[in-house]
Amino acid sequence: MATVLSISVPFFAIIFLGMFTRAVGFFQRADARTLSKFAFYVTVPPMLFVNLADKDPAQMLNWGFIWRFELATLIILVSSAIIARRLFSLSRSEGGMYGLNASYPNYGYMGIPLGILTFGDAAAVPLAVILFVDSVLLFGFAAIAVSGRGTSWVGTLASVLRTMAKNPFLIAIAASLVFSASGLQMPVLIDRMLSMLADAATPVALFALGVTVFGQSLQSSIGELLGISLFRLILHPLLIALLFLGLPGVDPLWVKVAIMSACLPVAANVFVVADNYGAYGVQSASATLVTTIAASLTVPLYLYWVLSL
Repeated sequence: MATVLSISVPFFAIIFLGMFTRAVGFFQRADARTLSKFAFYVTVPPMLFVNLADKDPAQMLNWGFIWRFELATLIILVSSAIIARRLFSLSRSEGGMYGLNASYPNYGYMGIPLGILTFGDAAAVPLAVILFVDSVLLFGFAAIAVSGRGTSWVGTLASVLRTMAKNPFLIAIAASLVFSASGLQMPVLIDRMLSMLADAATPVALFALGVTVFGQSLQSSIGELLGISLFRLILHPLLIALLFLGLPGVDPLWVKVAIMSACLPVAANVFVVADNYGAYGVQSASATLVTTIAASLTVPLYLYWVLSL
């Protein structure tokens, strides 16, 4: 347990430090946006690139890993959306965004730093696979959920592809795979600069997350928030564990990374997506805040379990 606490306590302490600075007025909403953009565009992409550039691109074609993880995610996504529509009388688009909250963990600001910190550089490959494939599935579902009946599939697909093409994490993954396949050596000066940015990724991303989520509203029903928290923090990681441990055949490290990734709180950019589509935006902000705080208790328990596997 000491190992888990040595990882999780500093990790969440930086998030809460960000919340504290926002609470006392040291950082404002505009500052939170600047910090988030710095983490999203400047520090986390180099972290991904540096940790993937020396890996074999063929490792990402792990179909056994992909179908297990995405099946669990799809089950959580669809079942939570259907249940929420019936229990809380949500519209189709609101139900879709509810499902996105329930199934989309915070890979970017939490999953990548926590995975590499806990399991080492080797965790970058399964994290990249999850990030890439989940983006296709979840952004695609969100676009379909909010599209009108007359919207063409071509238009929806084009919208998803445009969103993915602008994602700096996915760009970093693609660039690292191309560089790795080329067999080229990174010039020392560029390698050093990227490494310096990568080293800054974890504290900047966590602090930015704390500053950002503190300002979110809590205007949502208790039932909806409890439901999202249950799906996001409990059911998703347990379903992932059931599929991977019950159907062996995947590298143990990849299994651990999958369970860790699934136990994370709602991704901060779910609010951005929901707000952009004009559906379930305020509730998504509330879910991000509540699940991030709750995750400070649940994530260490999952890490303790995962490290003992």
